Amino acid sequence: MNPNLRLLYLPNEGIEGDQIGPRRAFERFHAEGGLSAYQAYSYLARASTLGNHRTALVELLNTAREFAPDVIFIQHMTDSYPVDRAYLQQLKALPSRPRLVLWEGDAYGRYIKKLDASLRAVMDESDITFLVGLGYLADAAKAAGATRIRLAPHSYDSVRFDLPWEPPTIRPLDAVMIANLHSIKRIPGLYLPGGRQRKKLAHAFHQSLGDRFAVYGGGAGWKRESYARGPIAFHQQSDMIRSAWMSVAWDHFDELPMYSSDRLPISLACGVPHLTNYQPGYELVFGGIPGLYWFHTPQEAVDIALYLLSMPQDQRIELGMAAAAHVRERFHADKVYGDMLKVIEEELFAGRDWVGP
Repeated sequence: MNPNLRLLYLPNEGIEGDQIGPRRAFERFHAEGGLSAYQAYSYLARASTLGNHRTALVELLNTAREFAPDVIFIQHMTDSYPVDRAYLQQLKALPSRPRLVLWEGDAYGRYIKKLDASLRAVMDESDITFLVGLGYLADAAKAAGATRIRLAPHSYDSVRFDLPWEPPTIRPLDAVMIANLHSIKRIPGLYLPGGRQRKKLAHAFHQSLGDRFAVYGGGAGWKRESYARGPIAFHQQSDMIRSAWMSVAWDHFDELPMYSSDRLPISLACGVPHLTNYQPGYELVFGGIPGLYWFHTPQEAVDIALYLLSMPQDQRIELGMAAAAHVRERFHADKVYGDMLKVIEEELFAGRDWVGP
């Protein structure tokens, strides 16, 4: 990590400070000398406070000019904060000539939830675009103008997750699912890709485990289901996961290669085994993690769950603890964002003669 790098971070957060993982990671790198200067500018929160988008764009431009970054690290800038290529080119033309780097943490579909205009503009002007899945998503980013496309998976923070605990031998649930199931365009049964399989998975677990299985999440898709216990706050999922012997998930965008939502690292960091649907490339990205099991059908997931429940309790506890230790090394925010900074330095600043700010 280059100690001369000046980083301006634009977090995607409605309330300033919500992006705990990357904020803590960048603050740590700066405090330890891995960055010469660091500043965060919460673009959505500031736009809300200012109440005028044109004023917000001017403030961001002035903030960047005054800070003089080498890198502007952008997170999920979409039509909720509309920008165009001309504005992004103004940012890149500032005296410090910053490089624009995008980390896009959402998955997108071929037909449902496609890239919007602002995100395409950011991709077009980016010097590196980090994505959480490849395949057709990488193709869409390239079609939008992205030239350097790299993979950077979801991570977790240790402020809300991976907190110390004594794993109990008595738990109210055998399996838990943390998942929303919202209808699209208010059409019952029309969900994001993977949504129908998510519901089938929940039904299969309820059939097998009865009231020892529960779903926590919002959305019309869970209405009238006896196992659905309603939505919870983001930080509460740790307690719910730890109330069960395993967590289970079927991700949206379930055909996207190498993609997983943040549910995978968060669930494993909580210290229980995690079962999730298989997506191409999982062997490369998530291979070798103890306590992580992937499946292709709901019935296969139920079979894995019964296999785990056939183990003595101490073995299941050991699996969960080993999973937490493993993801701590590979998917903690410090690791994932640190790796991105190394790639940025190697690909965008190799051979640069640093003369200071």
